[in-house]
Amino acid sequence: MAVSRSINQHTLYLLKMLQVLPETTDEMLAVRVSGELTNEDFDRYRELIRDRMKATGEARLYYEMADLDWVKPGAALENALFDIVHGREYGRVAMVGEKTWQEWAAKLISPVKKKGVRYFDLTEREQAMAWVQEQEQHEV
Repeated sequence: MAVSRSINQHTLYLLKMLQVLPETTDEMLAVRVSGELTNEDFDRYRELIRDRMKATGEARLYYEMADLDWVKPGAALENALFDIVHGREYGRVAMVGEKTWQEWAAKLISPVKKKGVRYFDLTEREQAMAWVQEQEQHEV
């Protein structure tokens, strides 16, 4: 079965708003979001993170917000409900951003995630990625 090489405008839009980063693994989803996030963007994100949760029982997340202008309220609400339902299935979560409201959003959702959320400034993206990728030491 041949894969079509043509990319339509809708696909280009989705690639620009929600970009899966090459650091993504079976256990960790690494994404960069930008522009204006819609329900379709969050649907794709939830599908990707849910696949990792099902496969490993706990998914780590690197969530970078660069030039993020707006999140549609309905999309944000759906995502918040997903986080409440699946919060115990998250491992380490790093939210990386550049705006005060993004740091507030990280603090707001932190209590529903199993291990909380750690916020990093965009200038600290390398440290954030290293922290999410780091294997946690389990006490005996």
